[in-house]
Amino acid sequence: MNQRRLAAILSLDVVGFSRMMQGGSRALLKTLNTLYRDLVTPIIGQHHGRVVKLLGDGALIEFPSAGHALEGAIAIQTQLREPDHPYLVPERIQLRAGLHVGDVAVDGEDIFGDGVNIAARLQAAAEPGGILVSKVLCDLAGSDYANRLHREGLRTLKGIAQPIEVLSINFTDEGVSKSRVDFAKTQEIRYCQTDDGISLAWSAVGDGSPVVKAPSWIGHLELDWRNPAVAPICTSVAQHHRLIRFDARLNGLSDWDAETCTFDRFVDDLETIFDAAGLKRAPILAISQGSAVAATFAARRPDRVSAIVMIGGFPVGRAKRKSPKDVERALAMKQMMTAGWDDEYPSLRDLMAQIIVPSASQEARRQYAKDMSQMISPENMGRYRDVIDQIDIRQTLSKVEVPCLVCHATGDRMQPVDQGRLFAKGLPNAKFIAYESSNHAMPDNDPEWPRFERDALAFLAENK
Repeated sequence: MNQRRLAAILSLDVVGFSRMMQGGSRALLKTLNTLYRDLVTPIIGQHHGRVVKLLGDGALIEFPSAGHALEGAIAIQTQLREPDHPYLVPERIQLRAGLHVGDVAVDGEDIFGDGVNIAARLQAAAEPGGILVSKVLCDLAGSDYANRLHREGLRTLKGIAQPIEVLSINFTDEGVSKSRVDFAKTQEIRYCQTDDGISLAWSAVGDGSPVVKAPSWIGHLELDWRNPAVAPICTSVAQHHRLIRFDARLNGLSDWDAETCTFDRFVDDLETIFDAAGLKRAPILAISQGSAVAATFAARRPDRVSAIVMIGGFPVGRAKRKSPKDVERALAMKQMMTAGWDDEYPSLRDLMAQIIVPSASQEARRQYAKDMSQMISPENMGRYRDVIDQIDIRQTLSKVEVPCLVCHATGDRMQPVDQGRLFAKGLPNAKFIAYESSNHAMPDNDPEWPRFERDALAFLAENK
């Protein structure tokens, strides 16, 4: 008769295993063997776990306690977030992880039952590089881990009768979280006037050489410190530089009643902030359409821009692209945003948050969607979208002489990666880096975040 016992179960799986096998099974299997031998197995042993079985593309692991299971899973995924980890074939290997505690049946060295099945289903639902944990396991692990957890709500899992309440692991360093809170509390909001009489809100935080952030889509100087799309990179840059940010006209704390809203005005407003901050020359941090604004400003005023970091940028807006589908989407998105921007949950804003930062926690996306309603009005959103969709700076790119770091996620659903490549192809002095991610802007929960942060900070340090 099989014995039964309570166990904490960790299920691991290699992201994209079948696809990578097509590129060469021998190299992949050799790398995975090294990964499990040199990283996974030692960590499991340190946390008193036992590898039940290796499955080629994954592993089933048993722990005697919920706390040990949680610590072991976090340790494994944290090591695989290192920018230079050696497990490449040639792309970086990523794991998904699922954790649950439950009753299991024991048959020799093997274990079976709902505890195992639920852990496996949670693993399948986890983001690449992420960990999904059942609330049952979290409750048993205790309050010491509360700061590491984000609520993800109820999940219906295949083959499991009842929905499972799920949480995800927060990989943000506590020191970084504290710095972010401090920046939000200590920043001073200032105002300056454009030559057409618009009041722009701006602020500066941090010490060191200056970096100017161009506005990215919509924003709010106060609320952006909890925005999963921009808070991580802004915090990181502000820890090493004097970061100057501002809200674009029509949104945030800047004037909402501007008569003129054009791409040229966005470029002029960027120079207004350079003047207000007393900057002769500085690098620019640019996300989304801010990349086109920054590039155009650099072409016009090469004496004022030392370099540009571009994230999820696009030189051609949807309405100007060749594909009729892109043109249709541009019109549909504008109409939906104008009509449904102020809807209650679930709203169009929730959909936008899901598209922009899909790997951020549900809590973070929900807060971001809520904050968006305070960033811009439905009417201004329609005007804003018109400008963004009509961007076309292809003829300007060859005039941008400053060094540019063009960063783009391969799975970006807001602006496809070919727009990033188009940017880099047209810039005379550009370096293009693709990241295996689905995020338009990189949240620090993304396993590619440490590599992206390293690349961006190194580039800024070289081009002050």
